[in-house]
Amino acid sequence: MNRLVSSESIYWCEGDDRYVRVFQLGDEITGINFMQGDDYELFNDEYQGIDEDLTKFYNATKYYLSGDTRIEIINKAIWAWFEYKNNY
Repeated sequence: MNRLVSSESIYWCEGDDRYVRVFQLGDEITGINFMQGDDYELFNDEYQGIDEDLTKFYNATKYYLSGDTRIEIINKAIWAWFEYKNNY
């Protein structure tokens, strides 16, 4: 049986106006990073790594957020993270 061991995916989330990079090990998300805006070259050059704090926040809150897909839940976590960082 073949199975995905690890992956790195990039999503353009038009409704949220951002690129999101997601690192996975099996089904577990091990890293997230994002950039607001549509400059793919800048995103790909400057946002290659993992935002450790955002990833920890996502993993702590993912069970409390709703969405039809994993990227929808990630985007909700990013909005909550963004709001938290701006207010505190």
